[in-house]
Amino acid sequence: MEFIALSLGLPVNRFNSFFKDHTTFMRLNHYPPCPSPHLALGVGRHKDSGALTVLAQDEVGGLEVKRKSDGEWILVKPTADAYIINVGDVIQVPTLF
Repeated sequence: MEFIALSLGLPVNRFNSFFKDHTTFMRLNHYPPCPSPHLALGVGRHKDSGALTVLAQDEVGGLEVKRKSDGEWILVKPTADAYIINVGDVIQVPTLF
């Protein structure tokens, strides 16, 4: 969190108050390729309520993001052996200033 604060030009301890008396959790999920993807429901559209989500990418794909300009959900092209770092609600830029 300190590195994120610094990268945004904020004081190193800017996010500390957001995590005071806060329960921290880490969840590890693995979803193997589905043999019948047309039958899979997956996780519905949602916002990440935490601070950071780290998504390991593979060739399967399925991640969608909501485009801010028009609210359209668009498919993210998967990049094998890459990670996507999603900034959650705790670190929304408008709440920083």
